[in-house]
Amino acid sequence: MRRNYQDSFNSLFVAIALTIPLTTTLPAPANAQLNSQSAPDRICPAQLQQEVEKIVQTPRLKPSRVGVFVQTSEAKPQILADLDGDRYFIPASNAKLFTTAIALKVLGADYHFATKLMSSNLPNPQGTLDNGLWLVGSGDPSFNSETGLKSLVTQLKDKGVKQINGGIWTKTSRKGDELVGSWEWKDLQEYYAAKVSPFTINENALNWSIRPNKIGQPAIFEWENPALAKDWLVENKSYTASDDSTLYILPDNVLSVVRPYGQKTLIISGAVSDKAEPEEGSVAIPDPEANFLRLLRKELNTQGIKVNPFTHSSPKLLPTQDLAIAYSPKLSELVTTTNKDSNNLYAELLLRALGEKFYANLLQKNLGDRFHEAVDLNGVSGGIAAIREYLASVHIDPSAVMLADGSGLSRHNLTTPRAIAQILQLVASDRDFRKSLPIANVDGTLANRFKNTVGKGVIQAKTGTFTGAIALSGYVHPQNYREVIFSIMINNSTLSTKELQQSTDAIAQLLPRLENCQ
Repeated sequence: MRRNYQDSFNSLFVAIALTIPLTTTLPAPANAQLNSQSAPDRICPAQLQQEVEKIVQTPRLKPSRVGVFVQTSEAKPQILADLDGDRYFIPASNAKLFTTAIALKVLGADYHFATKLMSSNLPNPQGTLDNGLWLVGSGDPSFNSETGLKSLVTQLKDKGVKQINGGIWTKTSRKGDELVGSWEWKDLQEYYAAKVSPFTINENALNWSIRPNKIGQPAIFEWENPALAKDWLVENKSYTASDDSTLYILPDNVLSVVRPYGQKTLIISGAVSDKAEPEEGSVAIPDPEANFLRLLRKELNTQGIKVNPFTHSSPKLLPTQDLAIAYSPKLSELVTTTNKDSNNLYAELLLRALGEKFYANLLQKNLGDRFHEAVDLNGVSGGIAAIREYLASVHIDPSAVMLADGSGLSRHNLTTPRAIAQILQLVASDRDFRKSLPIANVDGTLANRFKNTVGKGVIQAKTGTFTGAIALSGYVHPQNYREVIFSIMINNSTLSTKELQQSTDAIAQLLPRLENCQ
């Protein structure tokens, strides 16, 4: 997909995916050097707190809440700066640090999601499969129609299946809501808040582009894959304006793309300059399971497997035979996509995998009165319980990490800068985790940040952005000092995202200048 996930960002109208050049993902080298344009003035460790406070006390940040925690990355860390490090902040996409780090520890770097086609019996010698076909989903966030779906149907064909009687049915062990109750309704139309379904395909979203037409004509709207969107209605009320008219920049004329919640409809309005570059975006699919089944039936037909008319009574026999199976990439690769691109859907499906593991562990124990609790915890609640259990096991205070989801999209998430630093210290030697983080001035959501200010590989960190809130946490490799871990969070701000980034980056840029002063 050409679409890149931005950090969790609330927009009533348009969510346009930014085209971010990605480079080869490598862990930041321990001896990463500052470039020639980096700030030459050294900062002694004892001076860092004062330097941080100078930035935080600037007039534009005074009304906001700012939390900063900086420590060395070692077994017995030295705290270099602590500004409200034990107070709660909304972390935005920094919540993904807990989800991904703990998923690697609990599920393992080699964990795979599996998507299956099953039946209660094998096809007969004539190639007829009776008693229906079952699609068994586990929530593979990477599953797509171009490779995964084609592979499944090809395997089915290789098993000799030519005809399916009894319909196509779905089955999953994943339970829980596909949406988090505390997500804002305005986010739900956008690709970054796609439903978290065990039957995920193509990231449960459709890509589109808009480009200018002749002046006075509606802008040209195009689906990336029209075949996937043939049942969608597009109401194009937009128009193309002369670049000299400035009509397209007036507040009431700003180009917007809205999907009324729950509908397969896009409403396009506003003006676009006749000189504008094409804009690209995506929209969430209202019913991922139905979409998956529709695409499956289409692929079966394409490969010559006939499906008899759908029946309304489900098969009496449950599936026992694996006919086809598609595995996701290793969890280590999925975590890289989650953090580099700040992919909310990936994070939420990882959280649900943690919930299923937590549920399975409870079932293996003597549950007693906890049986119903175990059932309730299979899903978002189970994933959060798994995170809290793991934090307690490694002596990180679970009460310092109050999560409502796995991606950070919920405004109900709360954590402290110190807790983020603690989880980062815990996984500092985990190569799979480290290579998942964006590298400043290189890739992911930091590809275009810190240009001409720090050298490539010096800062490796996870971003997080909301309207009025921002976060940046990770690792820094000063030229003349040991590695440091940091977490910066700003909440309750009226500043623009650009201004918040400037403030956050100003604090982060102090860290490469650390140097022993003895």
